[in-house]
Amino acid sequence: TTIRFGVLIVLACVQVSLSQTVVTISGASSGASMANQMHFAFSNDISGCAVLAGPPYYCGGNILTAAACMTGPVTSISVSLLERKLKSFENDGSIDSLANIKDDPVYIFSGKYDPIALPSLVKLNEKLYSSFSANIKTNYDLP
Repeated sequence: TTIRFGVLIVLACVQVSLSQTVVTISGASSGASMANQMHFAFSNDISGCAVLAGPPYYCGGNILTAAACMTGPVTSISVSLLERKLKSFENDGSIDSLANIKDDPVYIFSGKYDPIALPSLVKLNEKLYSSFSANIKTNYDLP
């Protein structure tokens, strides 16, 4: 039986001693896609992200490439193209500075045998976040 995850958004706000609010975001499946989009777009305000079985930022790109993003082959998805797209959005002011991603905690999970969000696709998140020096933890070992 295939279990499909709906949108799951969790915002965790923790008050720290300097009256600073720390906000993280997470999501599963399509919610994971939204979570990493929110993290990159609003990195001034969001300081961490958990991606549970979801594709990397801008993987779908548009309606014509969205299906290829989810069904593969993953070799057709260029992480450097996704990086360039992010930098272009940063340069035109559409998203916050990518420098904010540096050292942000990012957790990436993929079920080892997930037939919907292919593990090889989910792992592209690690490559993309690595290029912006995020503090990444992964779990790809659970069935």
